[in-house]
Amino acid sequence: MSNNIHFLDDNAINKPEQDLFNFKFYAEKVQKLIQLNSSNPDPITIGIYGKWGEGKTSFLNLIENKIDHFEKKDGDKEYLKFHFNPWRYSNEDEMMFDFFDGLAKRFYVKKETNSQKIGKQLIKYSRYLKSIKISSSFGIPTKLGTKITFDPSVILETLGEDLKGEEITLEILKDKVNEDLEKVNFKVVVFIDDLDRLDKEEIYTILKLIKLNANFKNFIFIVNIDSDHVAKAIKDRYGNDIEDGYQFLDKIINIPIHLPRIEKEDLQYFFDVKLKLVIDKLPFLQDKKEETFNDISLAFSEAKYDSPREIIKILNSFFISAFTLEREANTIDIYWIEWLKIKNIKLYNCIKNYQFDNGFMPIFSNQYPTINFNDDIYEKNYPNGTRKKLIEEFKDYQWFLDRLFPSNIATVPNDNLIPHINLQDHFEKYFSYHTIRKMSNFKIEQIKDLLKENTTEGIIDIISDFINHGIEEYKIIYKMESLITSVKHKDGRNTFYLFLFDKYINSSFFKNENTIRLIESIANVLDKDNENDNDLISFELANKLDVNQLCHFTRKFDNTKAFKKELEKLIAEKAQTSFNLENLIYKNPTNAPNRMIMHYWKLADENAYEAYIKSTIVNEVNIKLLIRNFSTFWNNSYFGPLEKDNYDYLKTLVNVEFIFRKIAEFNPTLVDKINPNNYKFSEMDANTEEQNLDQFIYWYKKENDSGIKIETVKEVQI
Repeated sequence: MSNNIHFLDDNAINKPEQDLFNFKFYAEKVQKLIQLNSSNPDPITIGIYGKWGEGKTSFLNLIENKIDHFEKKDGDKEYLKFHFNPWRYSNEDEMMFDFFDGLAKRFYVKKETNSQKIGKQLIKYSRYLKSIKISSSFGIPTKLGTKITFDPSVILETLGEDLKGEEITLEILKDKVNEDLEKVNFKVVVFIDDLDRLDKEEIYTILKLIKLNANFKNFIFIVNIDSDHVAKAIKDRYGNDIEDGYQFLDKIINIPIHLPRIEKEDLQYFFDVKLKLVIDKLPFLQDKKEETFNDISLAFSEAKYDSPREIIKILNSFFISAFTLEREANTIDIYWIEWLKIKNIKLYNCIKNYQFDNGFMPIFSNQYPTINFNDDIYEKNYPNGTRKKLIEEFKDYQWFLDRLFPSNIATVPNDNLIPHINLQDHFEKYFSYHTIRKMSNFKIEQIKDLLKENTTEGIIDIISDFINHGIEEYKIIYKMESLITSVKHKDGRNTFYLFLFDKYINSSFFKNENTIRLIESIANVLDKDNENDNDLISFELANKLDVNQLCHFTRKFDNTKAFKKELEKLIAEKAQTSFNLENLIYKNPTNAPNRMIMHYWKLADENAYEAYIKSTIVNEVNIKLLIRNFSTFWNNSYFGPLEKDNYDYLKTLVNVEFIFRKIAEFNPTLVDKINPNNYKFSEMDANTEEQNLDQFIYWYKKENDSGIKIETVKEVQI
């Protein structure tokens, strides 16, 4: 493969030094036997048997190579080589007549009278065959200046052949050719290739040519044959099934020679040579060429290649896709999906056309939305859904699904910056070959390169470009999470974290839940990093957060971290300056950090905390909001009842006696109404603020009268 040729060619080899399968050893022996047979005048037909793409033409070329160069004994003849490719012709007649025309010209090349005489005889023989064809079809039309006739001799004369004084039949002409062939000092070796590319009528014509029309003395035919294909093509002429085709073929071929077995080691060597040529032409791999080569080469046995031609076909397909996608896809995954395209197009199309739910947002940081075809949400066992159907239909390809689309999410690489095919934001690239409205892995790599240089200049433009091109926010978020966890150099990492806090955390650029994901991802990395002192960067980041964000940041650090206590104090400090009567600490009961803020504020300055809480209890509405903060918020969708453990936790943060007295002040009727002796808790999932308030009164009264028992009944929802 030269610098300006990128595709692998599928050309047959011509010389022994090009032989990667070690065919030459067997080919040389066959060639030697043919040379030793040069004194035998009988016509011989040798068949080279092999499947499509296994190397029949290469083997034929190795036999031909220097077949006419050998030491001759008395009586041995030289060899005249003639190549005939029947695939070049549009019909059987053209094929037949051009065979003799081309063969005659080969004889004219020889500078001797007898040789040229044979050429003339072959031309005459060919014309007679043509006259027979015309005769049997429709005779000579009147426009040629004769009456319509069906006599081959007359037709032949009309075609320009002088036949005076001669009795002409096909056999007489054939005998004349044989007589002249015996006078010359050479034999003719006819090489016929591409027989298995012809239709059944053309195949029959070539076999008839070999056995009937051209079986001259001192002729050797060497024919490449896919026996299954040929037998299937001719079976209907000689019987009812393919066995009849095989039997007729046996009558044509005198000496069957089957291609040597290509040993696994030789086929892999061929594969490795061709693979290296392809990889060397993929400049984006740069320093990963050796790694890529090894990953693909080591899996050669799994690929189960059928022939050298199949290898060339798959590697060319791989090259086109890899060259197109470059760093936007994983090169190894490209190879395998292109392998499947050639090996099993039906399974390939099933995967290509698979529709997945691309709206999934992972719950945890660094959990990547993947494709594994286990899409039956009601079935917990694997495989299920589409994957189960694929395995049932394509049993021999389960290993392929396991390799590219593993069921177990734990097998997904930790660094999802690698654009694997089973990741949702990369899957479609492998089939669409573009990145419009998709995450560009090349641009992610640009960000990583910038961070290695400890600079963030240009990152805003890249992220803005993602937004402007319609990339869903959740895809950007978990890609940024991957960057957060993958940047290893401390200075570049810290620069990136400060950049994120300044540009995205302290703004409304992303949705609040996505901002929190980024905050917690950064805290996770700092917490797990035991090689560096992260006190200063942790505090610098913490000071940039509001009190709610700071709770999410702080809770990710292990209690063994010395600076965590300082972070907890910072929560209390920010709380005292953040909350007032207009901005209640408990205003939004769905906000998870509320109780954490109360806890650390009370721990740091109990008097200031209790004074603030008491100052906010100005009406029943605020009391309901405060109590609501302690009911369990199930599945981020509804509040449950105020259970005993909820009430007990509330007591650790709020003066319940003060709250009870305030309820009695604002709504004495309600306090009188709740009787612990007959109060019934609802088993309904969702509870209202009013029910939670009732439950608080119940628990308070119950606690102050230990003899009271609670009865739980199930309400019927209407």
